Amino acid sequence: MYKITIVAWRNPDMSVEDCRRWWIEEHAPIARRMPSLKGYVINLAQKDENGEEPLLMGTDDLFFESEEAFQTAWESAEWREARAHTAASGIKAVRSTVHEVRIIDPETTGVIVRKG
Repeated sequence: MYKITIVAWRNPDMSVEDCRRWWIEEHAPIARRMPSLKGYVINLAQKDENGEEPLLMGTDDLFFESEEAFQTAWESAEWREARAHTAASGIKAVRSTVHEVRIIDPETTGVIVRKG
């Protein structure tokens, strides 16, 4: 599985609630139409360790079967539309491919995958 993680920072002119609504109700329907997309997970940032509203909106993870499938999506009109939608909102996003290293796998009842 090929994974892209996108880190999104909140537009300071938007409330946390407005940013979350934008992401889930407006942006996600655009993003989910990307070709070859196998999974899409939004991780909403909560209040920080001091109880303050986060500057970071959160992250989202996009899953593709392969790098080639990702390239198909990246070059698509749907991904261009998603990037333009983000830019127009004033929300800053940084995209990166990632290699996930699971130390304790939450999907297999806490089995330790890697030690040390």
